[in-house]
Amino acid sequence: MLKKKRTKMTQVYRKHENTDRILIEVALDRYEDIFNEWDPAPFKRRDIDPDLRSFFEECSREISLRHPLAIAFFLPKAELDYEKQEKCVEGLRNFFIFNRHLAEKRIRLSRKSALRYFLIGIIFLVIATVFENFFEKSVLSGVLGQGLFIGGWVFIWEAFSIAIFKNKTAQYRIKEWDRFLDAPVIFKKERKPDQTLE
Repeated sequence: MLKKKRTKMTQVYRKHENTDRILIEVALDRYEDIFNEWDPAPFKRRDIDPDLRSFFEECSREISLRHPLAIAFFLPKAELDYEKQEKCVEGLRNFFIFNRHLAEKRIRLSRKSALRYFLIGIIFLVIATVFENFFEKSVLSGVLGQGLFIGGWVFIWEAFSIAIFKNKTAQYRIKEWDRFLDAPVIFKKERKPDQTLE
């Protein structure tokens, strides 16, 4: 069972040994607690435990992106197994790489959508201008022209909204995954809360 060390905004995170890295600490009963128990894949391809993922994301939101991270897993001394540790680290790295890839893919798809909306908006504005300049003035042509003008500007605004605002979230997520990829992962024997890292 995964025993997470809960954090609050007011809690002061410890630093990793003599570095400036902020330490995210997680207590485990066994190595398998890192990963989703329902995923039958080997460690290196397995999804991580949903609670652990939520915990990482919560910590990342609380800790400014300016601060590099380190991840410490604490296990009972009898559980320490260096071969399993290597597999766990590889599995975590693969998980972070995969999620970074998904965030990049979302940005690429949203950029294509933004370009599509921008082009549709331009086409609507061109057609609206044609309606205004080359067709007889009538109620129908006036309504159609105004509708096309409004539709064109709506599509163009949506393109800018996607490109500028909606992509910011995915770009932030990429920075978060990069920070996790940069974080050293260490395994220690279980300690009492007031003990320092060995």
